[in-house]
Amino acid sequence: MNSKIVIFKNDAVGDLAQSLAAIYNIIENNKDKSILIYLSERSKSFSFLIKKNSNVIFKNLKYNLTIFEKIKIFFYILLNDISKIYILTPKSFYFFLPLIFKKIKFYGICINGTNKYKRPNEFLRKKLFKYVVNDRAAIFKRDSTVNIQNDLVNDSKKKINEFKFNINVKKSFILNKYLPSNYAYFHIKKSTMEKLNWSINDLHNLFNKLLNYYSNVVFSKDIEKDLISESFKESFNVVDFSSGKFINNNSKIFFFDNIKGEDLYYTIKNSSKTIAFHGMMTNLASLEKKPVLDLWYCNIINWDTYRSCRNAFYEFKPSYNEYNFIMPSKNFLKTVKKIEYSLNRK
Repeated sequence: MNSKIVIFKNDAVGDLAQSLAAIYNIIENNKDKSILIYLSERSKSFSFLIKKNSNVIFKNLKYNLTIFEKIKIFFYILLNDISKIYILTPKSFYFFLPLIFKKIKFYGICINGTNKYKRPNEFLRKKLFKYVVNDRAAIFKRDSTVNIQNDLVNDSKKKINEFKFNINVKKSFILNKYLPSNYAYFHIKKSTMEKLNWSINDLHNLFNKLLNYYSNVVFSKDIEKDLISESFKESFNVVDFSSGKFINNNSKIFFFDNIKGEDLYYTIKNSSKTIAFHGMMTNLASLEKKPVLDLWYCNIINWDTYRSCRNAFYEFKPSYNEYNFIMPSKNFLKTVKKIEYSLNRK
């Protein structure tokens, strides 16, 4: 292999999904080089989403870099022949590297925020070979993060590859045994539910409403252990993907506990509808252009928070016919009516 290429992408799974088109282009246009992709501990089990070429290898970093990891990165760059580095996760540390490694071409996503915030500053931006700006302070409709990253990696001297996502994930033994047919998939994001003051009883009511439209409901939750997981075991069928245990409560509602990686992706890919608070699950479903109802929560209290929510919407919103969204509220019954209205439109 000739000189190496490094891609820093150690962030959340939803962010990884937004970067796949850009990463695909880097891989396709550099088949003569070894490509090292850094993923975070949050997204390492989703490396299968990236095209597996013989020249592509993966390493893991913490989502928040430790001092030890920063030192390891420094010495890796120092001791290897690297021609290009792509900063697709705009962490401040990465933008200081061009000051030291002046012969390497650095490509980076820069952030503009409110109150003239810039990451990195203008001085460090000038040290990058090429950069694009994600302007989160903009008051106008702006481009999506997918298109911004494509602009960064597209080289006028090389072919621009059309990104057509196509990944085959095998159905595992446990899914083959317990995954029902014609199901809506729902994901519980605890932090958002707490902001909305939604209760376990509210979830019961929502799932029962969904059964009016689908034969079954499959849901998952964030990975932390809490009392809410124990309460599910009394009402729903429970599949624990870490132990393989199954609790049968003769329900049409299935709680998939500790599900991750390819099992999670397969479950989302084969759902009749994915309904989830905006983030990882809605991004994964959008890769397959699956029917999605995105529960886009925004706590709008003034002009600044409204503009921030609107900009985030433009930055991350997928664009295809089967994607829809609503804004959930603390009025649970009102939110359920919005969900039902959306489901009746299909």
